[in-house]
Amino acid sequence: MKKFLVLLLSLLVVSFSATAFAKWEDRDIVERIRAVGNTPASQKKADKIFSQRIKEAAEARAREQAEAAQGYRTVSRRPVVAIVYENNAKTKYDHTIDKKLFEYLDAAMPVSTYDLVDGKPYRERLAEIGIEDIADAERADIIDALADSDVDYFLYLGVGPVSVKDKGSLLAAGKRANSTIPFRIIDIRNNKYIYTKTYTEAAQTTSAIGSVGSKSVTLEIMTRVGKQIQAAIEERLPKSVTYREYIR
Repeated sequence: MKKFLVLLLSLLVVSFSATAFAKWEDRDIVERIRAVGNTPASQKKADKIFSQRIKEAAEARAREQAEAAQGYRTVSRRPVVAIVYENNAKTKYDHTIDKKLFEYLDAAMPVSTYDLVDGKPYRERLAEIGIEDIADAERADIIDALADSDVDYFLYLGVGPVSVKDKGSLLAAGKRANSTIPFRIIDIRNNKYIYTKTYTEAAQTTSAIGSVGSKSVTLEIMTRVGKQIQAAIEERLPKSVTYREYIR
């Protein structure tokens, strides 16, 4: 009976772990990015004083009157960004890699500035025409797949297989990790790349005492690349979409 209870408990633990992992993997990519914890702090806003609200209301009325007279208005809104993320690292800590990179995506594209959408439907469209490897897909094919959508920009981020090897000497032991991380941002409306780069990165760690884990050296790569990706997004990705809307 005791052995049966131990076996049953073990199966429950394994089942719970698998379910938790599946929940993370099955969640919408936008939910996973926003779940890393940066967004709430970035969304805190100070209350506007009453006089400021009155001033803004008056400016809005004047703007509406001017637009009515000229027959059109200038609309400015948050950009819509479709995201496709693929993790092919093939490690035991893939979800940790996800979370590390998502920290930088979340920080670079706050909810106050961008509307993120899951790019899964567009990935499926590409797969239907035989394009499975989005990292090497033609820009024109991606634009065609999103042509009838409301998406302004398409962002692709991938993680290639991570290779970790032991390294060391008589006095120290360590690990060396290698990975490639393709990153693309495409302007759908204007049919052009905003940014495209494949990061080929390596990191190594040594320790005089004990062993160095594969996870820590891999996350060093993800941290380094994540910072570069955040900088590229903040510098290159427009923070608003502006267009003319005619008034009938």
